[in-house]
Amino acid sequence: MNINFGDYTIKLHELDEKLSVQITSTLGDVKIMNIGEHFNDFPCSIKYKINTTKKIEAKELKKFSFGAYKFILGVNFDGEFVIFHSKKLNVSIKLINNQDTLSMSLLGEPK
Repeated sequence: MNINFGDYTIKLHELDEKLSVQITSTLGDVKIMNIGEHFNDFPCSIKYKINTTKKIEAKELKKFSFGAYKFILGVNFDGEFVIFHSKKLNVSIKLINNQDTLSMSLLGEPK
């Protein structure tokens, strides 16, 4: 499933009780810039940035659900895409097709 959110595209795929999340854009490469406890005092957040010179417009926060997985998405005034997620989710990062990918699981460490 693909969801457009401003200049970003969220690619979601659920398999074996885990959710894979990739953030992409036609404007350039999207990379994870920051994850976790020290980002704006939100312990469950992941920040992405597009490698582009184009000015990315801010986009208000939006609640999103995909099955049992719930997120809050937004684009800040620096053009950075941010995902806020529940503390109940276990999150890991891996590369799939040379793209930063999140694996999220409700039942324990994703494999």
